[in-house]
Amino acid sequence: MVMSLAAFYILLFAHEPSAPNALGVLIVCFVFSTFIPIMTVLILKKSGKISDFEASQKEQRIYPLSLGIIYFGIAFLILTYMQAESLVRGLMFCYMTNTLITILITRYWKISLHALGVGGPIAALWIAGFHYPLSALFVLVVVSYARVILKAHTILQVVVGSIGGFLLTYVQLQLFFV
Repeated sequence: MVMSLAAFYILLFAHEPSAPNALGVLIVCFVFSTFIPIMTVLILKKSGKISDFEASQKEQRIYPLSLGIIYFGIAFLILTYMQAESLVRGLMFCYMTNTLITILITRYWKISLHALGVGGPIAALWIAGFHYPLSALFVLVVVSYARVILKAHTILQVVVGSIGGFLLTYVQLQLFFV
């Protein structure tokens, strides 16, 4: 969630001049990709719908992920209405579609959502011209390593999440938003 906010910020403010509505767009991105999902997890944990904040049991991931699709879809519509920059809208669209694909995978296997969530923004930033592979790789490796060390995932689960997040986002952005 921190990575998504950072990616949206960079996409909106790294080039001069920024769009006149950039701050409003960033607020929408923050509310729908970070704030509401965090509040949802807190509520689901408190109500007992998930056993821990990570939703570590794959069966418990489906409901919060489904809500995420709704949040990202609403944000995409709002960003479209606001005429946000194409890659910003595209990244939000990818969060929605990648989450749908993740639900399909989660029914059978526990893919790393953290690694997938880092791989996607890296693809968007790459397409936007931010070619810093060592910095991106460093973040991806640190997140992936942490997930393995915490015994939340296997190496294969973080590798598939990382590559899947990057490729899914890259292909969708190239096809629909570039």
